[in-house]
Parts: sequence; structure tokens; C-alpha cells
Amino acid sequence: MRENLALIRRSISGDRAFYKVREISNFHRIQASTGYRAAAQHVMKRLQDDGLQVQIKSYPADGNTWCFTYKMFQEWDCRDASLYLVSPARCLADFKTNNLSIIQKSYPCDYRNQPLDIVLLDKGTDPQSYGDIDLRGKLVFVREHFQEFFDWAIKERGAVGFITDFMRPLKEVRSRYDLLDILNYTSFWWKHTQDEPQAFGFVLTPREGDYLAQICLQAREAHAKDASKDAYPKATCHVDAQLYDGAIEVVETLLEGESSEEVLIVAHLCHPRSSANDNASGVAASMEAVKVLKELIEKGALQKLKRSVRVIFVPEFTGTYAYLHDLGERRKNIRAGINLDMVGARQSSVYGPITISGIPHATPSFAINLAAIVLDEVSNNVPGHSQDDFITMFNARLTGFEGGSDHYILSDPTINIPTFMLGQWPDLTYHTSGDTMEVIDPFILHKSASICAGFVYAMASLAVEDVPLIMNKGRERCAAELARFVNLAVEGKGAPGSLYEKFAHYTAYYKACNETFLSFFTGEERRRVQQMVSRENSFLDRLSASIRERYMEDYAPGFEYVAEQAPEIYQYVPFRKYIAPLVHLDDFAVGDDQKMAAFKQHMKDFNAKLLSGHSFEGIVQFYIDGKRTLWEIAKEACLECGEGNVEYVHHYVQLLKSFGLVGIRGEDDG
Repeated sequence: MRENLALIRRSISGDRAFYKVREISNFHRIQASTGYRAAAQHVMKRLQDDGLQVQIKSYPADGNTWCFTYKMFQEWDCRDASLYLVSPARCLADFKTNNLSIIQKSYPCDYRNQPLDIVLLDKGTDPQSYGDIDLRGKLVFVREHFQEFFDWAIKERGAVGFITDFMRPLKEVRSRYDLLDILNYTSFWWKHTQDEPQAFGFVLTPREGDYLAQICLQAREAHAKDASKDAYPKATCHVDAQLYDGAIEVVETLLEGESSEEVLIVAHLCHPRSSANDNASGVAASMEAVKVLKELIEKGALQKLKRSVRVIFVPEFTGTYAYLHDLGERRKNIRAGINLDMVGARQSSVYGPITISGIPHATPSFAINLAAIVLDEVSNNVPGHSQDDFITMFNARLTGFEGGSDHYILSDPTINIPTFMLGQWPDLTYHTSGDTMEVIDPFILHKSASICAGFVYAMASLAVEDVPLIMNKGRERCAAELARFVNLAVEGKGAPGSLYEKFAHYTAYYKACNETFLSFFTGEERRRVQQMVSRENSFLDRLSASIRERYMEDYAPGFEYVAEQAPEIYQYVPFRKYIAPLVHLDDFAVGDDQKMAAFKQHMKDFNAKLLSGHSFEGIVQFYIDGKRTLWEIAKEACLECGEGNVEYVHHYVQLLKSFGLVGIRGEDDG
């Protein structure tokens, strides 16, 4: 395995990948758009040039079609848009100068000959702060996320569109004044209901926003002194765009193996021009990985694949839901995957390490330990001063599971394709117009493409001889996790009972990862692997017990319990009525005011109070298997995430039940 990884690493070209990023970043790749379609055709042509068999699959983008739990939205196309301040005359936004100058998926409008008042809303998002201010037919200028104003400013008070200079802050990475001349990537996400307002919007840089705010304040002050003067500055604008029933595309290629089993590579082709690191870098690294594997296999430098390697280039989330839905039962042939996101930025204090985000514990797999080995091998760049020592020339980190991309869908137990994400965080210019070729580094692209190619080849060619090496890496990672809990205990951080419980949780998880080896082998090979797994898991049990007894003997169990002793309210067993995880739960509340109110209240009272409510709720879903009680689900989810509580889990599950998405054993089995 190590020899193959070294060969792959030597064959990957970061410069080739860099050139591919440059090409892809020239397309305005909004999901379900003519620009995305052109990018998909470009990628298909480049893959064909490399001798690969490629096809483009098309799926409805019509606002009505459901793919599992995901509702497909309409296609959108924009040809031109502009926003001009009347006095003093100034161009504030121009789509042809920068595609991010408008809120993506804006509806068409034409006020070039009908100036609109610009109303600055600078007292927060609460409508009560603005009294009975009249917004009918006006543009509202907001400096926070525009969605917080949508319901009351557009729906209730009749504003026609937004101007926003909001720049999403990233703690310890950026504030609006770190990117004064950069535009934030901003988009509407329509529900396509009959009563939905057809709004539009424009995006300003923080610097231009400060200028416009000053103009608005001057007009406000002048009007307060002299009521004959206009209270608001005026602007002319237009958006030449349309939303319509269309399609989204997924580009697919396959390196055929000897069996029907497959390993999956997913990369995101979407996002606005230029979005070089997010996500053109992931697409380019994937293209380079599959090109090199094909060439090495064809010339005999690498053995033929035991399992096929399937590569899909998708609009993030949307394309993966549609593709898996279309794949049907054939998705069961896919044994593991890698999801490439942002993987090519030059590393600095604000462009962080390459990260491998782990696989959720409810879908255990040795694949994450194999990924850790591949990362180690790719990291061995420069020989050190001793024979066995190497110096790593880039930063990398293995983390726990985090949602937010397609690995979230694939790793759901109802899909059961254990998939980790290869990404990069933090990222100074994430989701902004500053994400250009200037941030891309061929050296980092080389490392990412090497990790991708190395992982999928090792996974597709897994042999019995590889098992001890991967198990050893799992043992190393398990011991490191247990040591971390001991350190937290010694430092007095974390609830003692919870730390004590984590020993059992993490030991069980790493043992379950080892068990997944068995399904990859048959006959005598399986018997040999079974012996390895039994020995290794017995060792992990002894290791965990030894460390816990030695360092945590004074710690009492916290979450540990006999199920029958759990409070009665938490003893029920929920089961899922849906396949694939929920991303937009509010889609299930459209048209039902009571459900929508319950959803919004849950987001306010529970979700918003966690560091990552989205990831936590995803993990809760993963543990709902129709066997665990609510208490057991809460226990495992809280131990894995390090946040949340049983009251949150109970409330969330009851919300899903009220939406008809979850049933209760003994009540809803029929």
C-alpha cells in the first residue's frame, strides 16, 4: 500500500490541477443555470480528452420534484443587472462587472426609468424597532443578513427589493473590514409557493455600503430639519433574469474494476464566478486524481482495480440527492467515498490546513483510518536528519464529523456510503468575490489530489495484507482520543460523568470500524480477517479499561444507565419514515402556518444555541434506527458532538413526528 501511495504522489501534477482550476473558475456556476451547464460540458470535454468515458445526467429543476427529502428548485438565469444611485450619480452594482453584485436567484425587475427610495434599516432585525415605517415600493438597505428582514419588510410591508453590504463574519478569521472591497456571496432560496413575493436584491462591498449608509443618514438628517427635502436617496435599477422549470446536471465517469463494488469521489462544480477554492479546486483535484489513476493502471504501474472508482461532479447537495435518488438500489454497491470541497488555497494564517472531516459514528467504517494513513504518506515530503524521519511541508488535520456538504448525505445510515470530506479551513475569502486564482497554490492542489487518488485506489484495491496496517492506525487514533479525555479530566474541563462515558462510546466506535472489514472479504480471507478483528477489539477493550481505571477511577458515570431507569418520557423508540437526511426541514412546513411557526420556534429556542446545531441534528437523525430509545439516541449524539442534551433531542424528534417524518414504535408501526 505504501509503495502504491508513493507512486501516486509522484505522478500527480499540481500544475495541471492549477490550470483546470483556472478554466473552471471562469464559469458562473450557480446551481441549475446555463452557466453551470456550460461548466459541466467543459468538465466532460476535459475528461474525454484524458481518455475517460463520461456522461452528463440531467434532473428536473422545477420547484416541485422531490429527491428523497430534498425539494428541487427552479433553474435561474441572469443576463444583466445594475443599480445606480441617482444623486450623487454613482454606479453601486453591475452584474457584468462582478456576478456577485446581485443577490443570486433574484427575480427580474426594471426600474431604470422609475427611481426607488432607499430606506436604511439600521436598528436591527426586529420590525417593532421601525414603528409603522412605510416600505411599499421601496428598496431596503440592510447591513445584516437580508433573510432576517424578508418576512416583514417584503411580505408584510411591501418593499420590492434589498440592498445589502452584509459580510459574513468568521470568528478569528475575518470581519467586514478585513474584506472592504469584496462582495459576499448572497442568494435567495425560494420555496416556489403561489404567495411568495418575487423580490430581487443587490450586494455592495463593505466600503461601498459605508458610503451608501452615509448618504442615507445625510438624507434622513436633512429631512428632519426640512420636511420638504426627500427623506431617502433614490436609485434606479434593473435585473434581466428569469426563474423557470429547467434542469441540473451531474457529470459522471467511471474507472471500471473487477467487481460490482465501487468507491465514490464527489466534487462540487457549483458556485458563482470565480469561486476558485470553493469549489473549483475540488473539481480540479478530482479530475487530476482520476486521470493519474487511469494512466498508471493502463501502463501496468498499478494493478487493476478490484472495485470500480466512480466520480461525480455535482451541484452541492442538490446534485447528490438527485443522483442517489436516480441510482436507487444500485447505491448499495458503493462501499465508501471521499467528498472534495475547498482543497487548494495557499496556506497562511487565514487559509488553514487541509482537513479530513471524519465519518459519523452511526456509520462506522475503517475508511477513515485508511484516510489517515494516506494523509500521513502524502505528508512525508522532505527527509529529516535521521533515516526514518520526514518533515511535513504543509498543515493538515483530521477532525470529527461535521455536516455542511455531501458527505452528510452519503454517510446517513439510510444511504450507508461512509464518506469523509477533504476540505480546508479556515478560509479568509470563503463565499466571497475574493475567492480568485490568486489564492490557489499548485503545491496544495498536489497534496489534495494525491490524498484523493491514494485513498480511492487503496480502498478499491484493499487486500488482507493491508488490514493490520489500517487497524494499527485505528488503534493509534483510539488511544489518542482516550488520552484527550484524560487530559480534559486532569484539567477539570468537561462534565466528569460525560468524560467517563466517552471511553465506552469511542471504544465501541473504533471496534465497530474494525468490524466493517469483514464485509470486504469472503471465504478463507474473511476467516483470517475475523481473527484479526477479534484480537484487535479485545486489545482495545483492555486498553480502554486500563486507561479509565488508572486515570479516572474517581469519576462517576453520568450518562450511563440501565434503560428501564431512564425517565418515562424518554423511553419511547422513534423510527424514521424517510430516506436520506433532512437539510431544509422548513420545506415540509410550506403551506402550513402552524408547522412553519413550530419550525421557526425550534430554530430559535434550540438550534441557534448550539455551536453547530445543523451537525447535531444530523447526528440525531443518524441514530434514529427504530431500535434505540430516545434516551439512548440522546446519549450517543451528545457524547459524539460534545454538546446538546436530552431535552433538545426529545423536542427535535417530536417536531419531526409532528411533520409526519418520524413514527413511534407501538404507536405508528402500521
